[in-house]
Amino acid sequence: MSQRHTDDSQAPLGFSLGAAARRLAKFYTRALAGGPVTPSQLFFLRQVWREDGLSLVALRERAHLDATSATWLADQLEKAGLIERRRNDPDRRVVRIWLTPDGRTLGDDLLPQMQAWERGLQQNLLQHHDAEQVTAFEAVLATLIDVLPDGDDLWAALSDTWETRLQSLREMIEQDERTHAPPRTDD
Repeated sequence: MSQRHTDDSQAPLGFSLGAAARRLAKFYTRALAGGPVTPSQLFFLRQVWREDGLSLVALRERAHLDATSATWLADQLEKAGLIERRRNDPDRRVVRIWLTPDGRTLGDDLLPQMQAWERGLQQNLLQHHDAEQVTAFEAVLATLIDVLPDGDDLWAALSDTWETRLQSLREMIEQDERTHAPPRTDD
């Protein structure tokens, strides 16, 4: 039932995931064209529709965004009148994101559409894979999101691993050269 649609069957996982993400982003961009929000704003809002009053930090983490992007999206959505920021915790540094009435109405309108889009995507996948494969794929994606460090952290972790392996290789080569070196003759 599984079928590769690409000519590059040995593409690195990251490139394949990136290509799939770009296609999904195009889908959401077209689906939301002319609407009040972008795909990034939609994903951000989706978190607040699930739990109104999240702290900006918690919202950022759930949406898998860096601090700058989360603040920028909050600025845009606040200007659009869909959310408002409030500091009402004992710790005045905590900013919470609350839906406005317009933000709630937008959620009432878009959530059913998002569910229909998700069902369509699932049906499309099920034309090429069985339900167990789709479920396994979703689990793999969740694991990647949960365990891979972000950008620079991932690079640092991989660089450290590569550097350790490279150093071990250098030591093995040096040891081999000392073991197999011709005897020195001092004149």
